[in-house]
Amino acid sequence: MGLPPFLNFSNNIRTHATFVGVILTLDAITTLLLSLAWALEEEKLPENVKKMTSLKEGILVMGIINSIFAVLYWIGYLKRQRWCLTLIIGFLGVAITLQFIGLLGAMLQLSIVSACVMLIVLAINGYVLLVILQLRKANSEFSVPQQGYSV
Repeated sequence: MGLPPFLNFSNNIRTHATFVGVILTLDAITTLLLSLAWALEEEKLPENVKKMTSLKEGILVMGIINSIFAVLYWIGYLKRQRWCLTLIIGFLGVAITLQFIGLLGAMLQLSIVSACVMLIVLAINGYVLLVILQLRKANSEFSVPQQGYSV
């Protein structure tokens, strides 16, 4: 079963894949900068935020994980390594599941802003996943010209 024409990026997959790489890289950079800002400006934070040390460490860990996956994506994109893209697909599958659970939690708490943010994040990750799946397929169909004998 093929994709509808408006979701089929195979004609210009490299352009979309570059855009996805920029999204992943910016996500990793902003998460690491947020962690760095928290570490440097901790005394200016309110008392209730200072007590959330696990959140501070969680942001740092997520920044490191996002950086690793951004590097893996660029390796998979530039070097056409399918195993790198497969790891990213698995990571996104887990991330989208957790974000969907977060969306349900935001809806149960009647937090409109959080629910809207989660919907936007889910849409972006859905686009990223769709492009990576199509890039992986395009990389498998990429054939290197054979140097050899012809019959």
